[in-house]
Amino acid sequence: MVKLSCVTPDGQVTIPRSIMKTLGINHGNDILIEVENGRLILKKIEIAYEDNCEDLIYKVG
Repeated sequence: MVKLSCVTPDGQVTIPRSIMKTLGINHGNDILIEVENGRLILKKIEIAYEDNCEDLIYKVG
């Protein structure tokens, strides 16, 4: 799936709704941003908290 978006002056990018729906991304979800071989990669992540632990565990999905 290919969609076009633009970068705002504040550096924000809108993820098209069709892509959000396909990936199950909702308002307020966290995403991981990577740069690899000159490409910007966004990955949906879930942040889980371990009981009695302040550290975050990132699960990339």
